[in-house]
This record gives sequence, structure tokens and C-alpha cells, in this order.
Amino acid sequence: MMWRLSTLFLLYSFSLFAQSPLPSKIYKLKTASDNEKLKLFLELSQDYTAVQPDSAVYYANRGLQLAQKQSNWNAQAVLLLQLGRINAAHHHDGLARRFYNEALSISRHTQDVAGIANAYDELGLLDAEDQDRSSLNPNLTRAMKLYHSSSDSSGIIESYAQLGKVYEQKGEAEKALSYYQRALAQYERQKIKPEAYFILLEDIGNLYMKKGKPQIALTYLKEGIDNSRKAGLRDTEVSLLNEEGIAYQDEGQKTKALSLYKDAFESAKKYKQPEEEAKALINIASVLQKQNSNKSLADLKEAMRIARTIKQPQLEARILEAMAGVYRQEQNYKEAMNALSEQHRLLDSLLQADTAKDIAALDSSYALETSYEKIGALQQTNKHVKSELQIGWIILILVLLILVLIWLYLRKVKRLNQELKASNKIKDTLFSVIGHDLKGPAASAVQLFEMMETEEFTAPELKGMIIELKKQTNASLELLKSLFAWGKAQLQGIEVNKADFLAKELIDRCITLLAPQASQKNITIKDNAPAHLKVHADADHFEFVIRNLLSNAIKFSHPGGIIEVEAKIQDNNEAVFSVSDHGVGISKAQQHIFLTGNLSTSFGTAKEKGSGLGLLLTKDFLKANNGQIWLKSRENEGSTFYVSLPAA
Repeated sequence: MMWRLSTLFLLYSFSLFAQSPLPSKIYKLKTASDNEKLKLFLELSQDYTAVQPDSAVYYANRGLQLAQKQSNWNAQAVLLLQLGRINAAHHHDGLARRFYNEALSISRHTQDVAGIANAYDELGLLDAEDQDRSSLNPNLTRAMKLYHSSSDSSGIIESYAQLGKVYEQKGEAEKALSYYQRALAQYERQKIKPEAYFILLEDIGNLYMKKGKPQIALTYLKEGIDNSRKAGLRDTEVSLLNEEGIAYQDEGQKTKALSLYKDAFESAKKYKQPEEEAKALINIASVLQKQNSNKSLADLKEAMRIARTIKQPQLEARILEAMAGVYRQEQNYKEAMNALSEQHRLLDSLLQADTAKDIAALDSSYALETSYEKIGALQQTNKHVKSELQIGWIILILVLLILVLIWLYLRKVKRLNQELKASNKIKDTLFSVIGHDLKGPAASAVQLFEMMETEEFTAPELKGMIIELKKQTNASLELLKSLFAWGKAQLQGIEVNKADFLAKELIDRCITLLAPQASQKNITIKDNAPAHLKVHADADHFEFVIRNLLSNAIKFSHPGGIIEVEAKIQDNNEAVFSVSDHGVGISKAQQHIFLTGNLSTSFGTAKEKGSGLGLLLTKDFLKANNGQIWLKSRENEGSTFYVSLPAA
């Protein structure tokens, strides 16, 4: 039983491997120009379409990449149509339709009437396969109208020929022949016959062979041979000679068949077509098998040498089957088994090999699925083991996936807990800031009002108290503004109003506002920023940042110290500002706290208490304006804060 299944499978395989493109085209790619390569890529893809879809897609994709590199829209449309044909030939209708639509879009963009017609033609053929109503198909109707309007006889011929293919695949031989004959009638009007004409004759001949009418088939095959010799199409000529020989052999006319095979062999040898040469030897061996088995084996061994030279494993497999047949005839069963075993190994390696040579456009599982289906009958004993292994791998992967998901979940929970702790810490510190920093200025203001109410003061004294009251009120207001700004940023995000502005004007304003605070500690602020420097950011945010940095510098500077403001434009078109002091400096631990973004309460040289809220807002504002902040500091030597923002 296994022997019969193997034989049936091999026979089926050889029918697929019987046609393959000529290696000469692949050799030409090495020296061809880009335009010639485009043509060769298309031809190779067309040659491989029926038997090796992975190779067909590979060459079509290479051509498409070259066409895209050249911005050659027409070539792109043609190659997209070819990708669609490959998918349609192997029943990937969804992908085929997508490629046809892309080709149609490009042809419409370039106003290529022939390209539009071709795309409609292919879409119509897809619909014809689905609906079996080709005569009423709207896409085919559009294609035919465009072909007729542009007098494109080649397009009309191609439509008829492809419709013939559709019906031939459906098993409707008579309908297929009717469309083939319509295409043939169009060719008869042409003085010079293209290669497609001879392929059409070969298709018609093959169809008549399937119908059991070899005599009629021979008339078409002979016509193809005669005409191809006139046109000098040697590739088609050799192929047709082999086909004609097969027809005569089926008719029982072995002498005539042998003559044709030898003619095909000599022509293939003369015109350097090694694959056709090997095929002719296989056919010669099949005729001589009964009468001269030694000569038959010699021819097959020579064919094997050629197949190995041109690296055609499919052809090798076909030769091995023929050799096994000769050995069986001689009752040399050991050699027959060896040949079949080698053939089985070769086919097995071919079917299981990775056929995904850049097959992204084609369904990646296609080749594997079909390979496993074909070798299933030969590997029943291993099937259950493989299934169990696959299930085991699936279970292992699922377990690993579940473990990864659990790990990610626990990691997320841990991160959320850390964020919650940080949020609670910020909240606690924030309430402490509100309670202390608002309470102090408010209490001072109340005391001043009580003194003004109970005591008598001179006008200058009252003016001084009012000035002090204003300072306390402003301090409270500034803190409230910061709190509201921070709260709004957390709830609604930071609103940014970017514009170009002179940085020096805002720096001067900040220095003026902080002058009383600096004078209390006899601190000098030097502004070395250039007057012309412009920044592209939110002006209010920039002013807040500079004011906060200057306020902190005053707070942590020693009495009589100096604070310097610098600014410059870097090569990357960023403005970098620095505020330097020579005060107490910042420890490594405090620098780490600053970088982590947490709030930290600190005390200045005059015991001024800082909440850290200003620096927190500074970092948020800079981030919103595509800026950055960093610092350099050493304890007891001072600190320098750097701020970068986009220059105007």
C-alpha cells in the first residue's frame, strides 16, 4: 500500500516539476543592465508561477524593488499584477485582489490605459472563478472596452487566453478551447508571432491530449514548431519538440517520437539549453527502455549529470524515477530500491526545505502546508510523534507566556506601589509647605495690622510697614500661584504658549524683583547674558524658572557672595543658561533627590526654609517647553544650575 501511495505521489510531483524556467535567464542577470533585469525578473517570475510560487514571488519582489528604486511606475504596476497572478494561481484570492487593486491605482495615477485594462482584466478573472459568469463580469467588460478603445489586440488576446486557463482549471475543456481559439484567431492577424503564441499552441495541444485526441494535438504542436523555427524562438521550439514527441509516443509511434526527441536534444545542445537537453534524454530513455535498457540507463545517467551541473533537484528526482523503472524491468530490484530511496530523500528534502525566499506577500504557511499534505502518506508513522511534540511545544510556550504575563503584572503592581508611595510623600510634603509657608507670611501680616491699629506711627513709619506688608502679601501670593500652577499641571497638564522673546529682558526683571532679598545678605547678582539672545518658549515659564533658580542661589549663598547668570547658543540651536553661586553647595545625596523629582525641604545660609516645590515646577515647565535642567555642585564650593531651551 505504501509503495502505491509513494508512486502516486511521485508521479504527481513530477507533473508539477515538468516545467521550469531556463537557467540561462538566471545567468543573464549577472551582466544585464537594470532595464534588462526588470524584464528578466518578470520572465523568471512568470516561468516559476505554476511550479514554484516561492521563487516566483522572490523574482517578482526583486523586480519590484528595482522598479521602486528607479521610480519606474509602469514596471511597478506590471510586477504588482504578476504578484497578483501568482497568488491567484495558488488560490490566495484575497492577496491577489489586493495586488491587482494596487496595480490599478498606479495605472490610474500614470493614466496608463493598457495598465488599467490589464488590472480590470485580472480582477474580472478572479470574479469569473468565483461566480462562473464571465460574460456578465463588469471588470472584464471594462477591460475589453479599454482594449478595444485603445486598439490593444495583445490585451484582448491575453484576456481570452487567461479565460481559457480559468475554464481549463475548472475542468470545462470545451469552454477553455473556445477562448483559446478566440485568442488564436487574434494572433493569426499578426505577421510576427510573439512567444505567447507558441505557448498558446502548446496549451491547446496539451488540452487535446487530455481529451484523448493526440492527432488533433499534434497539428497544433507541429504548427508551433514550424512557426517557432521561422521566428527564431529557440526556447519554445525545443519545448514544443519534446511535447510533440510525447504526443507521438502516446499514439504508439515510437520511431517518430524518438526522432523528435533526438531533434530536441540536438537543438537544446546547440542553443545551450541544458535543462531541455536533460528532458530530451529522459524522453529518449523512455522510448528505448524496452528494446535497449543499457542505452536507456546511459542516457539517464547523462541526464543526471546535466541536472546536477545546473543544480535542478526536481529534474534529478524525475530521472531517479525513470532509472528505477529501468532497473525494475531488468529485475534488479536492489538498484531500483536504491534509486527510489534516493528519489524519496531528494523529494523529502525539497518539500521540507525553507521555501520562504522573501515570500512576505504570499501566505507564509502555504508552502509548508502543501508540503506536509504531499508527504503525509509517506510519513504516517512519524505523524503522531510530530503532533505530540508540537502539542508539547505549544503547552510549553503557553506556560512561558503565562509566567511572563504574571511577571509583568507583578512588576506593574510594584511600580504602581512605588509611584503611590512617591505620590503620598509629595502630598504630605505639599501640605507641610502649605501649612508653614502660607502660615508665616499670613501671621506676619496680622501682626503688622494689629500694630497699625493699636500704635501711632509717623507717615514714614507707616509707609515702611505698608511696604513690608506688601512684601509678605506678595510672598503668600507667589506661593499660592505656585501651588495653583502645580495643581493645575497635575490635573490638566501644563498649558504652553510658545513665542520668540529676548531672554535678557526677563532675566533683568527677575533680578529686579529679587534685589531686596539679595540686598538683605549683601549679595551681588551679575547678569552676563547677551542682549540679543532670543528663546522660543513660554515666556511666563521661562521667567518662573530663572526667578526660582536666582531665589535658590540667594538662599544658599553666603552673605557678601556673588551670583552670576550666563547664557550662550550651542551648535544644536539650543540656548543654555546657567545660574552660579559660591555658597554651601549640594551633597551627592541631595543631588540624587533632585534628579528623582521628589520634594525636599532644605534650609539656606540664613535659615531660610525651602519647600522644593519651585524646583519641581521648574522641571515640569522645562519638560513642557522641550528643555532640560541639570546641575554641577560640590559641598562648600557652590552650585551651578544649567537650563537649556530651543533658541528662536
